[in-house]
Amino acid sequence: MTEPGAHGVLAASLTDVGLRRATNQDSFGEFERAAGTRLWVVADGMGGHRGGETASRVAVETMGRVFGDAAEGTTPPDLLRAAFERANAEVHGLARRTPELAGMGTTGVALLLHDAAAWVGHVGDSRAYRMRGGRLEALTQDHSLVAELQRRGFVTADEAAVHPRRNEVLRSIGIEPEVEVDLTALAVEPGDRFLLCSDGLCGVVPDDEIAPVLSSETPEHAARRLVDLAIARGAPDNVTVQVVAIGDAAPARTSAPVPAVARRRGVRRVALTAALTAALLLAALLLLLASGLSRP
Repeated sequence: MTEPGAHGVLAASLTDVGLRRATNQDSFGEFERAAGTRLWVVADGMGGHRGGETASRVAVETMGRVFGDAAEGTTPPDLLRAAFERANAEVHGLARRTPELAGMGTTGVALLLHDAAAWVGHVGDSRAYRMRGGRLEALTQDHSLVAELQRRGFVTADEAAVHPRRNEVLRSIGIEPEVEVDLTALAVEPGDRFLLCSDGLCGVVPDDEIAPVLSSETPEHAARRLVDLAIARGAPDNVTVQVVAIGDAAPARTSAPVPAVARRRGVRRVALTAALTAALLLAALLLLLASGLSRP
């Protein structure tokens, strides 16, 4: 779990092999530059047990290295694009040099946070979401065959969820010499929550179940709860989640809470005052009655 940074950012990451896979081909990484710029990455490997594990690991490590070594003044979108492109070159080159890794590749989704802005980059069907004001918003569109069929109106959302080719991606890191990366720039507001995940989560847990967890739990508890939801649904794939919570830029101006001891004393003072008032009223009433009875 990441501790709060200078901007009140708190994050947690968690991965699980799931219930049907022998190995975990997902990888994730969290990286930070000296200036406070931060990067989170999730990758879901493909190409056999060894190939998938290697592709996702190399992609995440390479992106972290590019992020950390970038020259000062490199713009965040240029930095993020360079990280994806270098990861593609590393995975592709390794696959070509190593026969048993031939054809390996990986998805990739990343969140780069810099000051009050963020950039999301992705390739494949790992996803990014943002929770703001109680509304969950998908920040990425899957680069998959079935997602494309759904966008073109050939299949419905329900049909896409059970389509036999739903795991076929149209774009990935490492398969081709070049890669096309989708980048999205976002303004960041206090209270925003971001979620990065492999399809081991979003493939089995619907958005309307993700939303309340993301909005109500701490990042650490949300990550654990989301993985547990995927496992409860059979977890047919590896599950990886990263939850990033943006805190307030400055503490809200509120009255100081009354200490517990002071509250108890305050209650005692109110009780004593009420008892004294009641006694005085009773005494006054008795005097009036006595006065009335003594009149001729």
